[in-house]
Amino acid sequence: MSKELDRAWLKKQAALEDGGFVSVGGFISAFEERPALAEESGDAETLKHAFARLLQLKRRERTLSVEELAVKADLDLAELVRIESDEDYVPNPFSVHKLAEYFKLPERPLMALAGLLKVKDAQFQQQAVRFAARSESVEKLSREEHRALEEYVKFLCER
Repeated sequence: MSKELDRAWLKKQAALEDGGFVSVGGFISAFEERPALAEESGDAETLKHAFARLLQLKRRERTLSVEELAVKADLDLAELVRIESDEDYVPNPFSVHKLAEYFKLPERPLMALAGLLKVKDAQFQQQAVRFAARSESVEKLSREEHRALEEYVKFLCER
């Protein structure tokens, strides 16, 4: 994607601000460098962990490799690898948008999980902590992981 398309998309998202998040409007001017992050705290790290695990589980649920997901969601493979493996990495907002679109997940909560929006909703943070704690890495989704994934996606969709 070109930076002009990314910037146009960000401006559109900023115009839609509201709800339990402080929106993307705060980092449009800093987009060329690094977006403004959610507060760097244990909560922010937990949100990013929940984001990475959510994407890993959704990908595995569809039995896709990282490479297959990159192709299907029209994402840069290197960025997708970093999103799933580097919890300190702050993804491109447009990439989060593409992931939300591909997995049919609500975009704003995904942006918050990725560390791109500040979260004002305590219940959102609590549910992210619960999800992160219950999603252990295994080859095949366990019943518990599948149930945790379904519950968390349902919660995100209600936001």
